[in-house]
Amino acid sequence: MFDDYFEVFLADTPESKAIHYSIRYQVYCEEMGFENKDDFPMEQEFDEYDQQAVHFIVRHKLTNQWVGAVRLTTPIARMLPMEKHCKIHEPIDKSLPHRVVEFSRLCLVKEIRRRFNDVIPPHGIEDETLCIKETDNVKLIRNNLRTNRSIIWGLINAAAEYCYHLEIPNVYFLTTNALSKILCKGGLNMELIGDSCFHRGERHPYKMNVAQTCQFEDWKKEYKNGYRLFSEIRLSESQKKAA
Repeated sequence: MFDDYFEVFLADTPESKAIHYSIRYQVYCEEMGFENKDDFPMEQEFDEYDQQAVHFIVRHKLTNQWVGAVRLTTPIARMLPMEKHCKIHEPIDKSLPHRVVEFSRLCLVKEIRRRFNDVIPPHGIEDETLCIKETDNVKLIRNNLRTNRSIIWGLINAAAEYCYHLEIPNVYFLTTNALSKILCKGGLNMELIGDSCFHRGERHPYKMNVAQTCQFEDWKKEYKNGYRLFSEIRLSESQKKAA
């Protein structure tokens, strides 16, 4: 179902990274108010970890609307972003820093989030009185709850596939209790590795085994396409114009 409606791209060009940062600005600055808009006059939200991060973006096939983003980041000064906020109970081997990654800045645009009823923002529902209306510039995506929720799964699947090919053993991440329950019920192998913390709400630190995630049978049925390089679609478009 996911592959029928959405496609994930690794942002490997300046243009695609700008799309990623713009989605984050929309969600974290304009919609959620987690970040100060004045700090990002170019309307692109980023931080020091982005210089060495890998960025993913999701597009809705029917409308060509960019609807979600996430990044994989490596340590800076031997510290992952989550370690700034939570006490971790197990040592994280950083002898090979490029093989230690955190899944972070997961965000979905408002017209996607508004269709969830069990996940805390920025992945969750908001007051319906604040929901945006459809205009010529904003086309609301009319898919069912399962399809919209699967965007998160699609991003996790893409990140796991990327890590698997690079022999990265684990992915670390912070998440809400509500979202962690959904992921565990869906079959994702997650291990709680530390104390909860308050970072834009209560968050819990987890570790995900990459190999086990990639072997999850249900994912092989619904997420066959994995991810593509953004540069590939731009090259294809250029070739079509030249033909």
